[in-house]
Amino acid sequence: MNVDAAWTRRTLLLVGCLVALSPLFAWAAGVVGYAEPMGNLAARFGAEAHVYRTVPGLFPDYRVAGVGPYAGTFVSGVAGVAVTFAAAFGVGQLLAAESP
Repeated sequence: MNVDAAWTRRTLLLVGCLVALSPLFAWAAGVVGYAEPMGNLAARFGAEAHVYRTVPGLFPDYRVAGVGPYAGTFVSGVAGVAVTFAAAFGVGQLLAAESP
């Protein structure tokens, strides 16, 4: 299966623009006072006091320790896109190897 180079370029440009804009989305969420719905429910029912993490996240709350909130959002966005692209590429390679 051939992938059109122009389509690939446009797709990568779109994803790159969205990642570059991710700090703007983080800022806008702070301006309007957005909070995660599950976090709101946990606070409402007192579940935050009983949090026990078995596996700590790589980027808890989409932040990077020692970096500002907007730069941290950008870094975690880049990392998330890289992991997603790597997984999709790997699955694509496995499927391509199986096709006749």
